[in-house]
Amino acid sequence: MRAAAIGALVICIITVALFVIDNARSVRATRELDRLIDALLGDPVLAEALRLQNAALAEKDEAWALGQDRAWRAERDRGGGPLQRAMMDRPESRRLAEVVGASDGLISHAFLIDAKGRMAAQPFPSFNFWQFDKPKFHYTFPVGAGARDVSWLQPSWDATHLVCWRAQTFVDPATSQPVGVLAVEVNYQKVGRYGCGEEPIHTAHERATNRVEP
Repeated sequence: MRAAAIGALVICIITVALFVIDNARSVRATRELDRLIDALLGDPVLAEALRLQNAALAEKDEAWALGQDRAWRAERDRGGGPLQRAMMDRPESRRLAEVVGASDGLISHAFLIDAKGRMAAQPFPSFNFWQFDKPKFHYTFPVGAGARDVSWLQPSWDATHLVCWRAQTFVDPATSQPVGVLAVEVNYQKVGRYGCGEEPIHTAHERATNRVEP
C-alpha cells in the first residue's frame, strides 16, 4: 500500500516536472519567434519589396486582383504554374525561404502582403493571391503600426503539423509608415499557447472560411 502511494507520488512529481520543462521550452521558443519576427520587420530586402510592389501595382484594381487570385488558386490545385513560380523566384521570397530553413522548424511558411492586400512574397506555394479579406490583413494593416493577428490552430501548408499564423503590420523603417503585412506560419508544437494564443478571438465564419465578413 505504502509502495503504491510512493509510486503514485513519484509519477505525479515526474508529470509536473515534465509539464514545467515543456512550458519553459515553449516560452523560450516564443521569445525566439518574437526575435525572428522583429528581424524580418526590420529587413531592408523585405521593406524594399513592399515599396516596389505598392508602386508597381498602384493602378491595379480589385477586379484585376481577383482575376489573379483565380489563376493563382488554379495553379495550386494542379500542383504549380508560372504565377506562383515567378513569385517564389523573387529575392524577397528567397529571403523568406532562407529564414524558414534556418528556423529549426519554428516557422514553416511566410508571406509578405502589400498595402492593398495582394501577395508580395512567398517561399512556398499558397492558395490565395488576394489576401485583402483574410484576417491576416484585415486585423493588421488597416489598424496601423503594431497591429497583430494570431490565428486559430490549423494544419500547416504541407499538412505535416499543427500551426497558427501570426501576422503583423509591416512598417517601413525608412519612413515609419505602414507598407504591408508580414505573416509567418508558426509551429504549435514548438511554442504552444504562448506563441499561438489566438488574437483577436475570431468568429465562427472566419474560422470556417478564413475570410472576414463584409
